[in-house]
Amino acid sequence: MKIKYYPVIGAAIVAASLLWVACEDYLDKLPEEDMTIERTFSEYTHAKRFLAGAYMHLPKEINWMGDLNNTSDRNPWVGASDEMEIAYDGAASHLINAGSVNPQNSHNICPVWNECFMGVRKANIFIENVDKIPLILAGTESLSDVFTEQERNEWKGEAYMLRAMMYFELIRTYGPVPILENSLETDADFNSVRRSPVQECIQLVADDCDRAAALLPMRYKEGTNPDTGIDESAKMGRFTKGAALALKSRILLYAASKLYNGDPDYADFEDNEGTPLFPQSEDPGKWAIAAAAAKACIDSCEAAGHRLYRGDGSNFIDNYRNIFLDDYNDEWIFWRTLDYWTHFDRCSTPLSLLGFSILCPTQELVDAFQMADGSTPITGYEADGTTPIINTASGYLETGYIAAASPDGYWRAGVRNMYVNREPRFYAVINFAGKQWRSSTCQFWNTGTDGYSRHNASDYCKTGYLNVKYVNPGVAFNPYSGEKKKCWVYFRLAEIYLNYAEAINEAEGPAKAYEYVNHIRGRAGLPDLTAGLNRDQMREAIRHERRIELAFETHRYFDVRRWKIAEQTDNKPVHGLNITKGNRLNDDEFYRRVVADPRSFEKKNYFFPVPYNEISLSNFNIVQNPGYASE
Repeated sequence: MKIKYYPVIGAAIVAASLLWVACEDYLDKLPEEDMTIERTFSEYTHAKRFLAGAYMHLPKEINWMGDLNNTSDRNPWVGASDEMEIAYDGAASHLINAGSVNPQNSHNICPVWNECFMGVRKANIFIENVDKIPLILAGTESLSDVFTEQERNEWKGEAYMLRAMMYFELIRTYGPVPILENSLETDADFNSVRRSPVQECIQLVADDCDRAAALLPMRYKEGTNPDTGIDESAKMGRFTKGAALALKSRILLYAASKLYNGDPDYADFEDNEGTPLFPQSEDPGKWAIAAAAAKACIDSCEAAGHRLYRGDGSNFIDNYRNIFLDDYNDEWIFWRTLDYWTHFDRCSTPLSLLGFSILCPTQELVDAFQMADGSTPITGYEADGTTPIINTASGYLETGYIAAASPDGYWRAGVRNMYVNREPRFYAVINFAGKQWRSSTCQFWNTGTDGYSRHNASDYCKTGYLNVKYVNPGVAFNPYSGEKKKCWVYFRLAEIYLNYAEAINEAEGPAKAYEYVNHIRGRAGLPDLTAGLNRDQMREAIRHERRIELAFETHRYFDVRRWKIAEQTDNKPVHGLNITKGNRLNDDEFYRRVVADPRSFEKKNYFFPVPYNEISLSNFNIVQNPGYASE
């Protein structure tokens, strides 16, 4: 069979068929000839490049900007959650927030269907052919590479994980999808391809995680492994057993959650043969299964040396901020090494430092950060949806300005009281007016050096706040200097702690959840949770911790959906400060809360619509998600 180029049209049937949709980066490295599957897997080097090419379909989740002009590398989910507003006009998230997603444009907004089924296709081909790769024994070949049975098994485990990751992305975006565990021939009956029940899709991910875990080492470490004497640096960022356990924890948490576990809104959703695609009733036992998976991941990861990052422990801001800047630290379980992605840094940088100022946290997220003593500053909003309901016992002040700077450098003299005495993660994540960032003081009011009056096109700080998380503090622009390659962390230990806390609270009650939530709060310089919480109170505490600890890590958008609360969180405006007003730091008019984006959410928006072309190419045997069928 020849490997050929075919246009990437986003069709599941094309991705599922034997029409080979290749990764150009991979093919560019091959000899100048038409490669065949047989030839590819008869040579170690070609097979190795094939596997590397399959990794290219993992989503680049760092691309929050989500430019509609780039059809593959896009993460619209951060900007489509209530934690961030993207100032750039061309961001795909704007169409989601406006309720404008439909089967005709969904692929352009979110190319998950096409990208992930291409990844599934490559993973299946690799699994089917990996045993054909000849072994290379030390001293028998001139090649420096040695290919052993152990490495063959590791590669097979990586392929199972690639397939599992692709299906996880598909499930959380579309719900039930076609299960393809084999590469189909070009003359296959495409009309037989249908969506499988969501529980079967989830089970495939869990089973692939188990298959991978049995074949992969627990983790790789930079440098020489003292147990084996092998330099593992080249394997950093590849799938491991730890990654397999982490993904299993996450997918089983989803499986137990309301959206996937007998939600009545999807009880009647069937394919065109009458097969139910969602569970008909809730199974509370799934929470115990999810808790067990998370605990197994925690125990194995901790035994292998994974732990919460704390730096030197003396600075709570750095304890959190440097999780994402100190590469390959022990909290990371699985990550992807990227290029420099300096554009991301620039999108988070104030205008006065030649940034674009377009990655803008919402006022709602700012309000959610607790005070330094762990109290809640804002408990909700008045009927107008804008005026905060202030917990006066917390000491939070919405108005006025602080006379003295923080002795630990958390805030400077003269900043608004609303930014004073907040928890350390707030200062690690949010740039606000009056905060020093690198060599400059942020001036987001209208006439400030970073203000709206200085903006160019859609490059401006839309909410009065800028993101700090994942930003390289040493990079400069024009000329560029201080650049550093980035890594995107897909799984880290803190998430698994929160997965376990959520699942065990639902399965057994709060008692066992305290330890893991308190570990995370302690790392951030916060006191332990109040003793004596009931299940409902602990549930809200855990959801709050996920919102803060995992902010901008592509969790919030999907969390509010699996919890089935998006109709409350996403069907209302997000707010910011009055950026078109203000002439100085202490100008009250600038700090008036205003709507930054109106936003819209309908019940059908819990899942994305399947792209229309995919349904058409299946002769309509792939059914559309509820609410989109008539579009």
